[in-house]
Amino acid sequence: MRITQTPKALARSVAISIGGIAFGFAVGAVIIAVQGKPIGDSFIALFDGSFGSLFALGNTLNKAAALLLIACGYIYAAKGGMVSIGSEGQLHIGGMIGAAGALATRDLPKPLPLICALLFGFVGGGLWGAIAGWLKANRGVNIVISTLLLNYIGLRLVEYAVDAPSLMRSGQAEPQSAEIPGVARLGRLLPHTASALHAGVFVAVVAAVAVWFVLGRTVPGFRVRMLGHNPAMAARSGVSVESMSVKVMFVSGGLAGLAGCSIILGEQFRVRPEFAVGFGFAGIAVALIARSNVLAAIPASMLFGGILAGGNLLEARVQVPNAIVNVIQGSIIVAAAGTAFLLRGQGLAIAEGDRESAASSSPSDTSVPATAS
Repeated sequence: MRITQTPKALARSVAISIGGIAFGFAVGAVIIAVQGKPIGDSFIALFDGSFGSLFALGNTLNKAAALLLIACGYIYAAKGGMVSIGSEGQLHIGGMIGAAGALATRDLPKPLPLICALLFGFVGGGLWGAIAGWLKANRGVNIVISTLLLNYIGLRLVEYAVDAPSLMRSGQAEPQSAEIPGVARLGRLLPHTASALHAGVFVAVVAAVAVWFVLGRTVPGFRVRMLGHNPAMAARSGVSVESMSVKVMFVSGGLAGLAGCSIILGEQFRVRPEFAVGFGFAGIAVALIARSNVLAAIPASMLFGGILAGGNLLEARVQVPNAIVNVIQGSIIVAAAGTAFLLRGQGLAIAEGDRESAASSSPSDTSVPATAS
């Protein structure tokens, strides 16, 4: 069985994404003009702060790596029929647990502390996500509500952990953990330059390719997508809906947890309260603009990473508030999601290959891996 998307549907999908991006920047241009600032100089500053130097490019790619991991987690859950908006909490819990793993194994030979930290971060974020999966499977709790509320609990737990001397607080004046040792850090890829680009970029790309492969070319991935399309059919085919829901949310949360590790182990080197606030929702935005396509999320994450990275220079050079980047991001998502919704209402929606294949396949197809995505 081959899952494909018609050229017409693919072109429409790309057009929606590009149109949303153009709309977002247009809204940003209007706001900049209303403030009396030069539009051209503002966008040049945004570009320079994102890609204009080796330092800026490294900063953009580091942010893109975290966003890509979050987007992959959201897409994995969405393919399983679960709209998880819990990336913010999963990211912070995963980053905290990963940092704890790094500190606990700091005396082990290199690279074991780094491997342990990444593993701990994945499991920590995964378990936080699995809570929502278990609540949905066993108590029927809406996944959107549970993941949203778990965000706040996760943020407060991190805040408590770094403020409690019995847990992670160091001897510093402000609440924060001890510094991550060098043996547990993600190494810099260009160590003798101004760039802070780190190996988290490789982690993100490998994770994205792995998610793409699992979802599109393996039996477990087909079962995840069948669960998302028709849980009743999945159950008749022998898939445990309850168990699969928990597993899907575990993987989704684990990927967000790796994003937290990428930020802590590659850039900040300490856990602080709300150390990456906003990244979880920005990663979800990447997944939405990529139309839940894992490979399309790679360039989308670079775009959003560049917008985040360039905001500081935009404010410093042109005196445009950094909050404009949030306006641009939000406008992009509203435009892309709104256009897709209107097209769907007119019967012109882009049919996902998963839905087409699941509707035309029999339960016995669960034994045959999908061959494309």
